Amino acid sequence: MLTTSQLTEFREQLEREQATLQERSLTLDRRLARDDHFNESEDLGDSANQVFIKEEILSERRRLIDHLEEIEEALKRIKAGTYGISEVSGKPIPVDRLRAMPTARTLVNERLDKAY
Repeated sequence: MLTTSQLTEFREQLEREQATLQERSLTLDRRLARDDHFNESEDLGDSANQVFIKEEILSERRRLIDHLEEIEEALKRIKAGTYGISEVSGKPIPVDRLRAMPTARTLVNERLDKAY
């Protein structure tokens, strides 16, 4: 069981990471908005490069959003009193694992099956 101090530490760490990722997401959104138009006078090589860059930005943005969702879920678990407890076995997640991956939902050797 995590102590109140440890829960506070993880909550603050998650909130800091959340703020950083939200700012990065806004930066990517601004970059997409700025680069959302193609100059028709450019050659095909330049246009292909623009498409490649845009795809990279969109991919990074998707990863950021996914990670932000993981952080939101971890913060909800803290509020609910279930943070640090495996969603598979119900066993405590070691503090070292949570320090390495604060959004962890399972023990290292467990797998969380998702239905899609």
